[in-house]
Amino acid sequence: MFTWKKLTAAILTSLIGLVFAAASAEAATLTLVNQSASEIHAIYISDSGSNDWEENVIEGYMLPSGNQLNIQIPSYRSFDLRVEDEDGDYEDYHNFPGNTRQITIRGGGQSQYR
Repeated sequence: MFTWKKLTAAILTSLIGLVFAAASAEAATLTLVNQSASEIHAIYISDSGSNDWEENVIEGYMLPSGNQLNIQIPSYRSFDLRVEDEDGDYEDYHNFPGNTRQITIRGGGQSQYR
């Protein structure tokens, strides 16, 4: 039997599901593995189509050589990554697919992702 109460409950349940699905699609966990010889003092990520870098995602921290770090990143179709050492020297890595969940930085512009 049709009632407004059942219809309202069904609509609310559907909307809540859509909100949670959209929220989980907006952010993803990315694991960065530092296999370079340097400590990483800044990590910038941006959409591959952008000319600007987003904020340093590890502001106030550093990623020592041989360690890894999990960070939350927005959802991208593809993205670029910039890593800086303590002297401000940097390397850029480009065009990681949006579904990348781990990046190993090897230094010298070399990286591996999955």
